Amino acid sequence: MFPQLLFYFISTLLILNININAIGENPWDIQNFAEIISGIGQMIQNPAETVDVPSALIMGKWFQVYKASVSFDINRPQMYCAVSYFYKASVSFDINRPQMYCAVSYFKPNSVMGEDGFSIELIVQCLKNGPIETFKRDLNKVGTGKYWMYTEEYFYPRQFYIIKIGPKFGNDTQVDEIDIQYIVVTDASKLSLTVYAREAMLFFKKYNKEVMDFLREKGFGGKLFWNSPKPIYQGNDCDWPSEREVFARRVLKNYEHNKKEAARATTNITQTPSEAFAEIMKNPQQAIQQLMQQNFN
Repeated sequence: MFPQLLFYFISTLLILNININAIGENPWDIQNFAEIISGIGQMIQNPAETVDVPSALIMGKWFQVYKASVSFDINRPQMYCAVSYFYKASVSFDINRPQMYCAVSYFKPNSVMGEDGFSIELIVQCLKNGPIETFKRDLNKVGTGKYWMYTEEYFYPRQFYIIKIGPKFGNDTQVDEIDIQYIVVTDASKLSLTVYAREAMLFFKKYNKEVMDFLREKGFGGKLFWNSPKPIYQGNDCDWPSEREVFARRVLKNYEHNKKEAARATTNITQTPSEAFAEIMKNPQQAIQQLMQQNFN
């Protein structure tokens, strides 16, 4: 896996000509480059252990207080500017690394997703007082603290791995000692990062240092600039949407989506680009053969 990840990293820098100086890194400096390669190896060899938590203990409202500096999502970079509602029930590049504002989350049960399954509803806001979009995530538990997260924008699931819950929770914590005020989430490769807090102001006052120490220990940040924790604005002037408002926005969004689908059907457009790509990925060899036949016939 290491050679593939290294090849992808170098190719991305060359093709996209990404300016990393904005976050204090110069990839063409030999010492920095060597330390980056070393950091990738350490990241792969030392994966963060997941924490198993009954989903019932993490339902409710959460504020998102950190994200990764670089999100690997080329199609919908704005989706990471999020307000989320969690209900129990990507590879691409965000080149601009947009700021996120006033991100809040709600978790609620979703029995359709199996035991310990839940759902997430997000409200996305990338500009202060800017437009808001809603998204939904459905999570299916696949292991100890590990979930597959299904989205509306992609035909493949994403990893949602819980690697720390605090200040007092672990696989051996007694029930009467449990105190859950924050959650740290990543994926198997530690490319992504999300930190949720019950109360944003309380988190930065009491728990920020211990979470930052944990992230440094686990290989987030430093020379691995892409998964460095980037704070999300949670000021007193934030107007966090209520759960009812999120529901209303989703109803309206689904209505508008259905109208667009109906209009698309009447114009004989049978596939969106993402649907066409998904069809190609099911059988790449057949797709290549069809393309060659079209070109040589």
